[in-house]
Amino acid sequence: MTRRIVRSTVTLLAVLVVVAGPTVPASASRLPLDACSPSGDVCKSVRRVDGVRRLRIMLAADYFERFRLCVTGPDASPTCHTYRIRDLGATFGSSIAWRANFPFEGRGDYKVVWKFIGGGWIGRALGFHVGPD
Repeated sequence: MTRRIVRSTVTLLAVLVVVAGPTVPASASRLPLDACSPSGDVCKSVRRVDGVRRLRIMLAADYFERFRLCVTGPDASPTCHTYRIRDLGATFGSSIAWRANFPFEGRGDYKVVWKFIGGGWIGRALGFHVGPD
């Protein structure tokens, strides 16, 4: 009888977890490090390259010449700069060193958004977490 109760309780808890889903709050550390458009024509990344956090956008063609790049750190105030898209040979794009161009606000979550000059986001936001090394 005791095994049946324990088994039923475990099953019920498993169903509740699946139905309710995780209750972790959304944060920049939960945002992806990279993403591409459904067609693959536009890809972005906030990954480290040779120890440097690079904020990259790659385009299959010369779709636009400039863009705004905004980084929101742990203090929740965004810093935005305008950059040019460069001809990279087979593709077009830009690679910006985060620490050289945006303020370091200490440990925590950072959200990165690319925007068209006239407004509107270019794809979804990406994010990364700065923690103890």
